[in-house]
Amino acid sequence: MAKPEVSSQELRARLNTGLAALGLDNTVGAEQRNLLIHYVALLQRWNATHNLTAVRDPLEMVPRHLLDSLAVLPYLPEGAVVDIGSGAGLPGIPLAICCPMQAFTLVEPAAKRVAFLRYAIADLRLTNVQVAPQGSEDYHPDLLPDVIISRATAPLARLDAMTRHLQGPHTWVLAQKGPGVGEELTDWPRAATLHITRQDLAVPGLPPRFLLSWRIPVATP
Repeated sequence: MAKPEVSSQELRARLNTGLAALGLDNTVGAEQRNLLIHYVALLQRWNATHNLTAVRDPLEMVPRHLLDSLAVLPYLPEGAVVDIGSGAGLPGIPLAICCPMQAFTLVEPAAKRVAFLRYAIADLRLTNVQVAPQGSEDYHPDLLPDVIISRATAPLARLDAMTRHLQGPHTWVLAQKGPGVGEELTDWPRAATLHITRQDLAVPGLPPRFLLSWRIPVATP
């Protein structure tokens, strides 16, 4: 027997409850919530044939994709953001929906995901988002970003190596991680030379999540 379709009202109720739990009730407006729900609908539709994400249930997409991405909002610095290994647009698209005054670049090499990202950006009418269809090592913008963000793209040591050429003295690096973050820090020798801030992200319905952020130390003359 086919599973009944999830209504937009059910998705909205779960989103509203999750945003309230994250303390974002007054941060994310009604139109932004409409766009977030529409993004989930697009992701579900494309997922049926393109396997963009392992999460199939749209109700599960709300906590595991939307809320997990938006939990970063209180800690997101101002300026141009580069989303490394964006995949299906996570966390870049949900953050871009809620931060229309910031520019976002989604760096993603897989062709099927690039096609989805371009379609979603156009369909959602996001004028503050562009796609860089390449791996992070091959991405060389004219200006270094203000923020580099990554959601479970690679272990910390690998992420640092992948983005070292993008990290300037003004660039914040934000890495969203799960329970294994302690081991990743141990396996990353450069961590000892950085002042790394760690935030606990209590995302409803998910295991413990953490946000690590750092900047390259500025050399003293």
